[in-house]
Formats: sequence, structure tokens, C-alpha cells
Amino acid sequence: MPRDAQRRRVYLAETPLPSSPLPGLDACAGFMDRVVGTLWWQQRFPEHDLGRVPRLRPGNGARQAFYREEPGGPTITLPRRYRTKGVVLHELVHWALGFDAGLPPHGRTFARVLLDATGEFAGAERAAELAASYRAQRVHVGKPARVGPDGRHHYGWDERLRLGRGRVVDVSHVVDRGTDGPLPVVTTGVFVGYGRGSSVVQLVEPGGVVHAVRTVAIHDVQYRRS
Repeated sequence: MPRDAQRRRVYLAETPLPSSPLPGLDACAGFMDRVVGTLWWQQRFPEHDLGRVPRLRPGNGARQAFYREEPGGPTITLPRRYRTKGVVLHELVHWALGFDAGLPPHGRTFARVLLDATGEFAGAERAAELAASYRAQRVHVGKPARVGPDGRHHYGWDERLRLGRGRVVDVSHVVDRGTDGPLPVVTTGVFVGYGRGSSVVQLVEPGGVVHAVRTVAIHDVQYRRS
């Protein structure tokens, strides 16, 4: 897992914001179900559906809220003072992104997803407050989601490239075929950097063949698992 360099800044950005309290774990669970059951959520995280929602724990004696991936399934611990919409959204984003995705737990992609989720489920005014607090604490925010040919909204392509120089990556993008329309393509290679003023991503195959993929055409990047 990459170093969680902006964890403290994310917490400092969120702490002073107004909270929308939820009266008890049942209310927290109901809010989680409402979020996960929306089309907005399913367009972005279809593998994280209502049948897999994390189990809530009261956190008696815990000093903070936290998400954990356990053998029996994911859990979210919510001590009484942390039972708010903002905290629940924060922990749901951890669940959605997972800790095995090759991204920092509180990195640029996390900040982007939380900002978008805040706007969708807590309102535009609350999202604007969070964005302003991000700027004040110098929290780096990732690019907005890009929609793939299947209609799914993908996050994290930009941060994986930023952290993935020298790694083998699968880059999902579209190639313009003129009158035949766009063709979905996955190009695999070692990411060696950008070219043409960052307008193309350069990938090198084991045989030395170099592919130049238009950055604007990319909608997803994943690290190739060994």
C-alpha cells in the first residue's frame, strides 16, 4: 500500500465541518443502505452492493471511527460521537475503494470520491464547505470520475498513473474508429511517463514496443497483478 501521506490533512479538513447526526447505529445502518442502494453508487461501485454492506460495531471504548476488513467481512466501528452522515460517508468510501487497490487510504482518489459523495448525499452546500476546507489544508483531490463504454464511472486512473511509473498497468481507453464509433481497448505495458505535454501516456511492452495512449481517452487504469 502506498504511503498515506495526506491522512492528517484530510482529518484536519473534515473535523471543523458541521455534522448531521444520526440517532444510533440503526439510523447509521439505514443511511448506509440508502446510499448504497442508489443508482449513483451502483454506477460507481457495482461490486459493493446492499448484500455486502459492512457490519456496524458500536466501538465502546474506541477513540475514533474506522473501517476494517476482517475474515468475517468488512466492519465499520462507530463510537457514539462519530455517528454522523459525514463520518459514515468517509468510512463507506474506504469500503468502496478497498485497501488492496494500490491507492493511499486517504489519497487523491479518496478525497475526490468523498467530495462527490458529500455533494450527492449531504448537499451541494456541504460539498462546497468540504472543498474549501480541502484547499485550506492543502489536500490534493483527484480527477473527477470518467465514464467507460459500459456506463460505469471510474475513479483513480490519474492517481494510479502518478504512483505507477515503472509498473505494468492495464489502461482502458477508447479508440476513435470514425464513422464506426469508439472502440473499447485495453493496452498493457510498463508506464514510463507522459509525452507531448502530458497529452499521451507512454506504455512499453516487454519486447520494447512503445504505445502512446491519449490521456483524454483513458477511463480506467489498473495495476497488473503478478
